[in-house]
Amino acid sequence: VESAMWSVSQYMCNSIVAGKALKPLAVDCMTYIEQMRTLKQDYILHQSLPFAQGVLNLLGDAEDPLNLSGSAMVEVDYLAMIESSDARVMSFLHLQIFKNIMCNFFGDFEQGAKLALERGDEYEKKNGSPLTMLDTLHQGISLYAMARKTKEKKYIKAAKKVKK
Repeated sequence: VESAMWSVSQYMCNSIVAGKALKPLAVDCMTYIEQMRTLKQDYILHQSLPFAQGVLNLLGDAEDPLNLSGSAMVEVDYLAMIESSDARVMSFLHLQIFKNIMCNFFGDFEQGAKLALERGDEYEKKNGSPLTMLDTLHQGISLYAMARKTKEKKYIKAAKKVKK
């Protein structure tokens, strides 16, 4: 069961990176999230919830699109839930990555850059997931937008590091 749920989680992640149509992907995500809950695959569920809610946010599921709260999860509850989870570090990184993506899609580059600076290259150090490429892209978008807007060295330096 665990291997199947890991495959499903990677399917969700890879579908986002590959640009699968959001509506069918949202249906898939909600189906798989429910299966993870039913099968008590909490470790994988905790890492996958930001994927699902991120897709739903892009479809307008959240009152505030920058907050990962809606049909799949409520961000405040999620943070409390993962606090004692074995998957806490990766789950928190996934939350930050999808918040950064939401910031870029909805034009809040300052908040996206703040998240990118907090996170740095932490995700790159964790695994070889295709999400690493998406994270690098969205960090770069936020950081370059703020570097151009403010000319602040912290953004310029971080943006140049992402470029490498």
